Amino acid sequence: MDITWHGNTCLTFKGKSATVVTNPEKSIKSPLKGRVILSSLGEEADLAEVKDMEKTFNWPGEYEVAEIPIVGLSAWTRSRTQEEEKEDNEGGRTIVFKFEIDKVKVCHLGGLGHKLTSEMLDEIGDVDVLCVPVGEDSNMKGKTEQIIDQIDPRIIILMGNSNPASYAKEANAKLEEETDKLTIGSTASMPEDKTLFYALKKS
Repeated sequence: MDITWHGNTCLTFKGKSATVVTNPEKSIKSPLKGRVILSSLGEEADLAEVKDMEKTFNWPGEYEVAEIPIVGLSAWTRSRTQEEEKEDNEGGRTIVFKFEIDKVKVCHLGGLGHKLTSEMLDEIGDVDVLCVPVGEDSNMKGKTEQIIDQIDPRIIILMGNSNPASYAKEANAKLEEETDKLTIGSTASMPEDKTLFYALKKS
């Protein structure tokens, strides 16, 4: 599987059976190509054109497309008070996506702004690659390290509107060498006893 970063929270995951593109918002200028679109930006988001797109998922649920199992979890862009929980305030929703390509389990945190609940962690399960928003526009500031510890992935890709590498301290990250894309040949090629951090060059 090849992973490419296009800016903000937009990435391409190119597998053997299909390609997934996350959050292709209008500000992304790179040519995008993929069969499956995952958007945590909301149903009203104005998305960029993605060549060969067949299906867009922008709501929570469980799906499978082109042999890619997908779970979308409803989340919030900030922590909510008990009163807001009781009223089920609809504002500030986002979606955390978990999907699997070429047997590699990927979790994209979208616009998450709170620690994950035990129910969410059960739904997410094991994660090989975690995509974490950092920087001035991230909703996770002050919680980034805690949320990473909750999931305990093998590889982390930092993403965000600004230069993600400059915000590595938010995740207590020592970055691997910067690269245009990250290629994962198999799950066996990933570390078992440590987490690798990457900030990819924008394509």
